[in-house]
Amino acid sequence: MPSLCRATLGSKPCESPTSAQLLLLFSSFALMSIGAGGIRSCSLAFRADQIDNPDNPKNGRILQTFFNWYYASVGVLSMIAVTVIVHIQKTCSWVIGFGVPVGLMFISVVSFFLGSSLYVKVKANKSLFTGIAQTTVAAWKKRHLELPNTSHDAMYYHHQGSKVTAPSEKLRQVFTQNMLLNKPFSQANRTESNDVY
Repeated sequence: MPSLCRATLGSKPCESPTSAQLLLLFSSFALMSIGAGGIRSCSLAFRADQIDNPDNPKNGRILQTFFNWYYASVGVLSMIAVTVIVHIQKTCSWVIGFGVPVGLMFISVVSFFLGSSLYVKVKANKSLFTGIAQTTVAAWKKRHLELPNTSHDAMYYHHQGSKVTAPSEKLRQVFTQNMLLNKPFSQANRTESNDVY
């Protein structure tokens, strides 16, 4: 924005960012993306583990209440972030506007580590990387696998005398993914895929 730059600096020429500044900017964007992806996928499950008690007959109700409050608080805090913090940046300064979230994040990190001895920590029963590696190897080995012709009735299992219903392309993709992993088409997949016929 050269015109804005000239308006704020007067007759001084605008300075372009250095390579080090651009590297810092883009690496911070990358780290923010990685961090947000890691936190969002894990935080909800981690928090639910803290209150999950299968022996309690009201466990389902407690978890439902927790999820309701979680999503309500995320919505409210998002509105605060895009209104109050932006207002602080416009009226006070960018330094204070960015300083407030940094201070709050610092407090949350310190609180997290201070309470870490009290947390319920569920151990993983399977390595994430093992599953990714197995899927990659199976997909590579079966990359030349030909799908049956969709017009052939014999490719679908059906009871004698029942109407043959061919699945949609979306459901065929679910079949293909399960074939790559050598897994049967589970009841969970059938339930989730009822809307794709």
